[in-house]
Amino acid sequence: MTIRIWHQSFTDVEQLPSYVAMLQHHAGRVCSADTELVVHGVRAGSYPPGMNPIEATRYPWSNHVLATQIAHNAAQAEAEGYDAVVVSCFFDPGLREARSLVDIPVISMAETSLLLGTSVGGRFGLIGLERAQSFALRELATAYGALDRVVATVPLDPAITEAELEEMFSCGGDLLDRVQRAARVAIDAGADVIIPAEGMLNTSLVRRGVTEIDGVPVLDSYGLGLAYAEALVGLQRSVGLKVSHAGAYGRPTNAHAAHFAAVTGAVLTESTAWQVGAP
Repeated sequence: MTIRIWHQSFTDVEQLPSYVAMLQHHAGRVCSADTELVVHGVRAGSYPPGMNPIEATRYPWSNHVLATQIAHNAAQAEAEGYDAVVVSCFFDPGLREARSLVDIPVISMAETSLLLGTSVGGRFGLIGLERAQSFALRELATAYGALDRVVATVPLDPAITEAELEEMFSCGGDLLDRVQRAARVAIDAGADVIIPAEGMLNTSLVRRGVTEIDGVPVLDSYGLGLAYAEALVGLQRSVGLKVSHAGAYGRPTNAHAAHFAAVTGAVLTESTAWQVGAP
């Protein structure tokens, strides 16, 4: 059963070739031999000079506009004949909007981890890259009805810096030590599953071969998402299961979607609200 998966990253993948290589290698381990995975990112230049995706997740506005790219790319994936989209940012940007535009499965890391993670444990410890992510992680858990299963959201200490991103992919630095310290805080709070709550963090731990800490499983959110995408594609083909557009994921016509995109693009392009020198 040939499956084509559009991998959607929240990063500018042209700037992170090591990360792309890690994703493709991991997909080769998890996916069926006849599954094709193609990695896409946000448009090159999406991030202002000096800003990385970690910082961008702190700001609701940057999350919103980047999520619009992800939703658009899901529609593009369906138009190009892909069978599923997997969004690898743990904060699930654009997930609801993307599902409202397509019939193919759109899978995200946080939702998949929090819902399917109950198959292997009952109390989750989420590990983020920095303290600022903790609030957003608890918001996600609340949205998915899983907050009562989250016993701890623990940031790495010290937090990951931009200069350390490449070390995350090359297995350099002391990342593993920091993850183990954070995981032990969560385990002491009662966690029986550790969830690396960030896409790059998850992938770098996979590369290091980390599957458990002190006997507690470490969930591979990305691998789980890929396997779930394959399963949903199989179910769509075999029993006709697909996303409902009758309620939460109501779908506009293509003409209406194009109209809103064009008008909003013009509004933002013509805006003077962010002129250089303004507050």
